[in-house]
Amino acid sequence: MEESLSLVETAAGLIVFEGDEAKPYLFRSVDDAVKYYSGTIPPSAVSFLQGWRGRSIMVERRSLAESLTRLGLKPVVQEPLKKAVELRADVKKILKILGLSMDEYRVFTVRVAARLARARVEELAKSSDLDIVIAMQAYDELVKMLNILQDRIMIWVKEREPRLLEESKDAEKIVRRISSSKTPAYIRRIAELYLETEDCRGVVEKHISMLMDETAPNLSTVIGPLLGARLISKTGSLSRLASLPASTIQILGAEKALFRALRKRGRPPKHGIIFQHPFVHSSPKKVRGKVARLLASRIAVAARVDCFSGRFIGEELKKDVENRLKALKEGVS
Repeated sequence: MEESLSLVETAAGLIVFEGDEAKPYLFRSVDDAVKYYSGTIPPSAVSFLQGWRGRSIMVERRSLAESLTRLGLKPVVQEPLKKAVELRADVKKILKILGLSMDEYRVFTVRVAARLARARVEELAKSSDLDIVIAMQAYDELVKMLNILQDRIMIWVKEREPRLLEESKDAEKIVRRISSSKTPAYIRRIAELYLETEDCRGVVEKHISMLMDETAPNLSTVIGPLLGARLISKTGSLSRLASLPASTIQILGAEKALFRALRKRGRPPKHGIIFQHPFVHSSPKKVRGKVARLLASRIAVAARVDCFSGRFIGEELKKDVENRLKALKEGVS
């Protein structure tokens, strides 16, 4: 009976475990390591890995699984990979298997990390994803500014002009009224600044919609340009979002709650950022988890199509979500 295979990746090379037996491969150069971690397996590594052609092998990364499939192996993704977790806890064992000293390993690792970081920065600088991230950050900062300005105005209104609250409960209408009334100059100026910031926020929102229509039209259609941009901003790029499983997308933004649940053995969160979508937050509490899971699965599909295909299937995905959501709600009522 064949022993199970596990592929453990290190900065300096690869280690294939066949049962307890470790077979190492050292990258021949920093260039080879950078190519490997950028998605192109160098020829010498190809020859090493093809020694197990036709065999099942446990790996950690989905992107690596795709490359190994093309080489004739049968990868099985395990996140995290048990063998890798065990080995990373014992650096001396890694060094012994690879035949390297600590200094050799450290120097090589630093060089590879620096090259990968530089390549990533250059990639992002050329990508329209970066424009989405920057615009989304600007949008969030403007919203914070609006909240601060509005709070300052409403504090003054409650203390000095409470009658305005009796006439209208709409904070924005009160701000507009103050901006053109005979109130103290500083309050009037804060109201004017609020309205100018609100106009600026609208301009940024339109720009985000335009960027999303160009870069991720399917994602924008399924969940809206702002929420789609927020997910891209959270992960750093569309390609990164497209690489995530739906289960991870479902709880993006709820990492603290997840870690707290794991630490205290409590209930994990059912949703993160996507709770902002009306399909999720307006659903009955008992089905919100199912709705979030449904939406996350379609977000994953939309992001992958936007990233790797370019076809437009947004309306089809959105209609599918709406139909399934209707069925879920009918099952509850």
